[in-house]
Amino acid sequence: MADLDDILVDVDKINKAIRMEVPLVMTTYTLPRKVEQYIEQVVTLFLEYVKQNNLKDNVVYCIQELVVNAKKANTKRVYFIDQGLDLNNAADYQKGMATFKDDTLNNLDYYLDLQRQQGLYIKLILHLKDNLINIEVRNNATITADELERIRSRLSKAREFVDMEEAIFQILDDSEGAGLGLVMLVIMLKKVGIGADAFDILRTNTETIARIVIPKNLKKAG
Repeated sequence: MADLDDILVDVDKINKAIRMEVPLVMTTYTLPRKVEQYIEQVVTLFLEYVKQNNLKDNVVYCIQELVVNAKKANTKRVYFIDQGLDLNNAADYQKGMATFKDDTLNNLDYYLDLQRQQGLYIKLILHLKDNLINIEVRNNATITADELERIRSRLSKAREFVDMEEAIFQILDDSEGAGLGLVMLVIMLKKVGIGADAFDILRTNTETIARIVIPKNLKKAG
């Protein structure tokens, strides 16, 4: 499993994998800016290959939102461990989230180093199969049941919104910071004709999985 931090874009290899319907798997532990740029290049090549260039801005935004959220989840995991707090304990969760943002921003390199030491990864998978574009962002800091419930509640509301102005007025999660981004993700997908059920977040015993499924021959909305 190659670490994205150390590789360059190989156009021929990427196009061959798409043509053979082999999953493109990209893995990083710290998500530096150069990796975000690499991801954007690969996604652009992928969409060009399947002739869905018009989706580029929307899909790149969605993927960037998801990989940043995955990075934050991994940072949260190591932060709680470092502070001796239990993510699954309501009192500990409230205590940890009160200081999480400031503490990690002020000492980000330390917590990113902890993530690498503990093998907490962010994995992006692009896979063309059965005329579907499957996009997954995985991380191995498993989301808690309460967090998943809160996110799914946001997503349920997001599917009812027509535009961002309405969303901003009704949803803003100050403690988590990801609520509005996920709402915008759903709205952006809707604007290009991707149905409400195309995006979901799942959990397994070892991973959190954010998944988007797009028809290969999606017709441009509007």
